[in-house]
Amino acid sequence: MKQSTHTPPIFLAALATFLFSLGSTLSADVSTSELPVLTGTEVLSLRSETVGDAFVLYVRVPPDAAAQPDRKFPVIYALDGDHTFPMMCSVATELSWSGAVPAAIVVGIGYGTLDLENGNHRSRDLSPQPYDGEEDSGGGSRFLEFLLSEAFPEIQANIPADSEQRYLFGHSLGGLFSLYAYTKQPEAFQGIVAGSPFLAGQLELLEETAAGLPPRDCRLFVVTGDLEDPTYFIDDLKPLRSLLDSKWAAPDSYETVLLPGFDHFTMVAPSISMGLRAVFTQ
Repeated sequence: MKQSTHTPPIFLAALATFLFSLGSTLSADVSTSELPVLTGTEVLSLRSETVGDAFVLYVRVPPDAAAQPDRKFPVIYALDGDHTFPMMCSVATELSWSGAVPAAIVVGIGYGTLDLENGNHRSRDLSPQPYDGEEDSGGGSRFLEFLLSEAFPEIQANIPADSEQRYLFGHSLGGLFSLYAYTKQPEAFQGIVAGSPFLAGQLELLEETAAGLPPRDCRLFVVTGDLEDPTYFIDDLKPLRSLLDSKWAAPDSYETVLLPGFDHFTMVAPSISMGLRAVFTQ
């Protein structure tokens, strides 16, 4: 284990408000369903019987696939794909050019909108248990089942994906969900990145979820900024590390970082770049 020194639910609405105000300043005609589309991106709609709702999958296969039709590629699944997908594609491409990570497929899991009141259900899907202020929260177990039984098979059937090289990225509430997936279904992933995980009041549930499983070989990278709200993002990092050391993680399989000088929103980019390098390191 390596350790270095390193919003409440209301930050969810703040993020959406900022992104929408930016979009309306640039163009009032921009559709939120098209925000993340990049060259080479396929946008799919997948109806989930488990969740009872439709999801948007943003899929980018690396250019290497055209010249190597028989090759299977690692897959990076990015939660909150409506806004993390473009950044993930860019960073993954740059890191593959540097040789830090292999060429990889990127799949953003999203809703086609950033509007938390009209179609974006991250509070429902990324929270393993209900939390105050969000009546619809607590659907994390159903969302994980959707990934395992519906989204992953869909990608495997139609994209040159290596089923043994599957990676998960989540930030904030997505970081919490990433830890939930790590405790509950670690064998489904080769590596997991939990950026700025929302930890307040969550460790007891994660302990219950993790009970009975042997130490995990799945690589885990947890990174948080030291300017984030301590109550929600920092205070529980030490007990989280204790659980990883004593029960959850195989030796040298995880790393936690408290990154100086970064707040909750500026942490997204370093979470991706640092996290991918960490979990792809064998």
